[in-house]
Amino acid sequence: MAKWIPGAAVFGLLCLMIIPAPGIWGVLIGAACVLAIVGSLCMLALDRVASAILVWRARMRARRPSPSPSRSRSRSRVVHAGARMTRKV
Repeated sequence: MAKWIPGAAVFGLLCLMIIPAPGIWGVLIGAACVLAIVGSLCMLALDRVASAILVWRARMRARRPSPSPSRSRSRSRVVHAGARMTRKV
């Protein structure tokens, strides 16, 4: 739906140029079309900025060093033995 709103607003402005509406109605229709175009441009810019931020965050998470698997395997879990049992390492 958001993709056709700017196109419809531009079409509305072109129609106002060709067939002008009388008085306040022309001003209101033109203002609504301009607001629709400006609003859709702001939403497009916000979407691009948000996407860029998400990509940047994903790159930073991928770049962050994760704990190496050999290090986590070298630490064995301590198992407490019960009565008369040996401890497994």
